[in-house]
Amino acid sequence: MARFKVLPDRIEMRPMGDDLLALSLMQELLASVGEEPDDPAAGRLSVAAYPQDGDAQSEYERLMNPELDRQRRMDRDAVASVLQAAESGTVDLTAPEAEALLMVLNEARLALGARLGIVDDGWDSGDRRASDPVALLLRYLTGYQDDLVRALAKRFET
Repeated sequence: MARFKVLPDRIEMRPMGDDLLALSLMQELLASVGEEPDDPAAGRLSVAAYPQDGDAQSEYERLMNPELDRQRRMDRDAVASVLQAAESGTVDLTAPEAEALLMVLNEARLALGARLGIVDDGWDSGDRRASDPVALLLRYLTGYQDDLVRALAKRFET
């Protein structure tokens, strides 16, 4: 049985195994970003657009940060609603809900990677961080995101 079933007008999300636990941990993780002063996850989610130009960066943040924060809140709220519904079983995802889930998964993966100190590919080869719960959650969410991307791609094939 697959996590996602593609139908003509929607995608069915079928929670399996530890999906709801992992997605709940994802929400907790994102809620904690920036609580600690030196949280590397905060920096990873707010990358400087103009790192060499302080004035341009300040203007960018003034113009863009409120909209980025608003969109992140909307995506996270949509995911929270989907996960609440998923506690009862299969959920029909609309296209905007599927996209919100994809965005939130990506944010969580970036935050987890930053907290693990991952800066390039190949981080999961061998036994490195094999028993670290943060790395395990990152791997789980990566697989979940891959399944969702495949479902979205399949939806557009037909």
